[in-house]
Amino acid sequence: MVIFVGLVFALPVFAGSLPVRGTSRNGENGSAAAWALFGPTQTATISKGTTKVTYKLQVVCPSQQVTNNTNPSDNFDDGACDDGAYLFIFQLNSTATNVNIQLSGISGFTPDANAPNYGVMLCDPTNTLQLCANTTEGQLPAITFTTNTNNSTATFGIPSFPAFPAGKNHQGQGLTIFVLTQQAVPHSIWLPRISIQ
Repeated sequence: MVIFVGLVFALPVFAGSLPVRGTSRNGENGSAAAWALFGPTQTATISKGTTKVTYKLQVVCPSQQVTNNTNPSDNFDDGACDDGAYLFIFQLNSTATNVNIQLSGISGFTPDANAPNYGVMLCDPTNTLQLCANTTEGQLPAITFTTNTNNSTATFGIPSFPAFPAGKNHQGQGLTIFVLTQQAVPHSIWLPRISIQ
């Protein structure tokens, strides 16, 4: 019984350590042609039972290697991240609580909290063209993160979706999660599928 209680109290400490990444780490407004691959998309809805979550998606080349920009003569790889590094950003909104958001079909992903290659995307003033949460790390809910054994599915356990203020330009509004993958080749792109677990 004492061990169980200890584990319950230890969980929020682990959950609260979800990595964060600032938008300007992927590029700034003036260099958007080098990093903005596509999106943000229109809002879409996923549901399971009575739980509904709306989301937008954006794909970024975090190394600023959009092929059309770095090598305009490479028609074969147009519309790709030349180095195979893809940052998938999902901006989420919901009134539901205790929701597990699952990203499946991920390729080229090994979780690294130090990189970080998963976590929450936070807004900063030099990149207002990318989806992000307009908040601070200290205001984030205690989100958990797990993967399956081959890292092809990632699950974000979200206790609540705070009503963060809207950002500027394309920053949008909502809790914004991401995974960064390193795919073997620029094409074909393995696009994660989002669902409620």
